[in-house]
Amino acid sequence: MRSFLKKNWISSLLLVVILILAYLAYSRGGWILIFGGFKNGISILFREIPLLAAAFLTAGLIQALVKKEFITRWLGKDSGIKGILLACLGGGLIPGGPYVYYPIAGALLSSGAGLGVLVAFVTAKNLWSVSRLPYEFALLGSSITIRRYLITFLIPPLLGLLVEGIFGRYIQKIRENVKE
Repeated sequence: MRSFLKKNWISSLLLVVILILAYLAYSRGGWILIFGGFKNGISILFREIPLLAAAFLTAGLIQALVKKEFITRWLGKDSGIKGILLACLGGGLIPGGPYVYYPIAGALLSSGAGLGVLVAFVTAKNLWSVSRLPYEFALLGSSITIRRYLITFLIPPLLGLLVEGIFGRYIQKIRENVKE
């Protein structure tokens, strides 16, 4: 049992959260509220399945098409600032939300990308997302949008360099833990 929990701690934690939320729903509205919550969750799942399938197929195809040596050379732990800047560019340009970029980050991790590169990719996606620009300009105006981009411009590459310098030596252990 202990080894199962150690291997599946995230799933176990999510199950505990679901049970707590179900208890709270039951105490506030009975079975009707619980079933309503499950119905909403299943509805969201079916609405997002096409996007999830596309994201995981994209990640799988990236792994199949791009040779591990290429990823290691251009985005591996020894790629330095070049790899981090490429990851920042990719993160800023890739469309979609977390369902899209986390599977791609996972594919990059399995294919040999460095830890700093992965952090730079995810951080740039969240701070530099070009696909978000039209909404940001329209809803917040050009002044706030430009200031936000200027203020956050250096964060993804600096964070990538910092993480690679401090934690980069743990990338193999991280890969092994992800495979389990």
